[in-house]
Amino acid sequence: MFLEVIVMMLNIDSLSNKSRDHIDFSIVDENSELDFGQGELRLTSPIRLEGRVERTGRNFLLKMKVSFDYIDNCARCLVEVESALDYDVVAYLMRDEYDEGEYEDVDVFSIDSSEVDLLDIVNATLTSNLPPKVICSEDCKGICSGCGVNLNLHECECPVDDTEDDDIDPRFAKLKELLK
Repeated sequence: MFLEVIVMMLNIDSLSNKSRDHIDFSIVDENSELDFGQGELRLTSPIRLEGRVERTGRNFLLKMKVSFDYIDNCARCLVEVESALDYDVVAYLMRDEYDEGEYEDVDVFSIDSSEVDLLDIVNATLTSNLPPKVICSEDCKGICSGCGVNLNLHECECPVDDTEDDDIDPRFAKLKELLK
């Protein structure tokens, strides 16, 4: 059976009472915000979740695809860049106590009710799935470390000799002399 959910809460009551062995779901949420511990992501599309929850004894296995578009800043030139993120979540939803050593390679979430907040799971798995940095293009020149100008848009007018000497840590000045 396929379940269309409007909010990020998924009711797994029918799995708990064993009237079903799995629930398929599809969620498109335009109102939720994602928080990955360093602030909120600026979303440019709805959050889309598709997946299945299966009963595994008293506990449950969640398999879910997460996708959305967001805006981040280029790590080199700081220009805003729109990026897409698609990733899969495989996680156990545990009602019982469990040995963490048995579940080292998968995510585990404790649940204590018949409703699972999928937004909490997305937020918890987001950091490990975001790229470490976003770059606007492979040939991005970045910004000048002296004056801060975006080198993709403008030529830097910093004097070459002054910035080289000013940027050298005095502890490494002797090394520079050796390279001459």
